[in-house]
Amino acid sequence: MHKYIFFLLFLFTPLFSISLYDDERNLKPEAVEFIELFGEDAFTLQGKERWLLDPIYEEKLNEALPILKRLGCIDSIHAKKNYYQYALVLGSLKRHMQMRLDFLYEEWKRGVRFDEIVLLTGQRELNPERELYPEGLRTETDLFVYLFENHPLKQIAPFKVIDSPKYRQADGTLRRPDTGATVRDWKATGPKPGSVLAVSTQPFVGYQHAVLKSFLPNEFDLETIGPATGIYSMALYLDNFAKWMLYESR
Repeated sequence: MHKYIFFLLFLFTPLFSISLYDDERNLKPEAVEFIELFGEDAFTLQGKERWLLDPIYEEKLNEALPILKRLGCIDSIHAKKNYYQYALVLGSLKRHMQMRLDFLYEEWKRGVRFDEIVLLTGQRELNPERELYPEGLRTETDLFVYLFENHPLKQIAPFKVIDSPKYRQADGTLRRPDTGATVRDWKATGPKPGSVLAVSTQPFVGYQHAVLKSFLPNEFDLETIGPATGIYSMALYLDNFAKWMLYESR
């Protein structure tokens, strides 16, 4: 009965490609509409962490939200299949890491199965102004492992932790590892090609799907999912869209 219910959910769940482009590599109408709403100059990357972005075009937020919804940046996106070899959970601030673990667990309760859970994280110093965490933890990796060790997912499947180091930028400064760095480091562990279910949170599902696709060989069948998490600033949506465009155009 449980498998039958899952099949019905799969059958009647709308399937769409998380991409800004159609099969002919033309921008989708909603992507064109979003660009035209602001003009191309609005999509210049600020080069800052998301929580440090300068406010911009906030007066257009309500007008932009229906377009963002059609782009797949607002609503939860669920797994299309019921089995994957790998479940990759992407690191972030504490709130999003917790939501990603919880969402994967809810997918498991819905009937989705996976052979191994991989925590993609790294050496980012924790930010006491943005996240609460137990005393003694120093990095995102420490916190992600702590959250996982205290989560029901730990009892479901074997897990692996990818603890990516900081990398040196052109100006000599060290920067925290990003999603691409964690994927490269996971590939270096020699995973066999197979099906991959990546877990992010909205509004970043489409963007991080594009990042993952650019770093994973074609032998890996990638799908990216994530829960709805509320409404954010227009600056964050514009930054996310610009990064998404950058990776999809490569």
